[in-house]
Amino acid sequence: VEQDSSISETNPHIANIGRMVEEMENKIRNTLNEIYFGKTKDIVNGLRSVQSLADQRQQAALRQDLAAALQRRNANN
Repeated sequence: VEQDSSISETNPHIANIGRMVEEMENKIRNTLNEIYFGKTKDIVNGLRSVQSLADQRQQAALRQDLAAALQRRNANN
C-alpha cells in the first residue's frame, strides 16, 4: 500500500510507517476473523442436527425392533 504523508518534527517518517503498519495489521486481522468465524459458522450449521434427540432415539429403537423382527423371521424359515 502506498500513501503520501507529510513529514515534520512532530510527525516523523517512522510515525507514518508505524501508522501504515497498524492499519494493515487491522485489515488483515479483520479479514482473518471474517474468514475464520464465517467458515466455523458454516461448519457448525452443517453439523447441527435438525431432529431432536428424542426423535433420533425413537428411530434407533424402531430400527432395532425391525432388525430383531427380521432375524426372528429368518430364523423361523
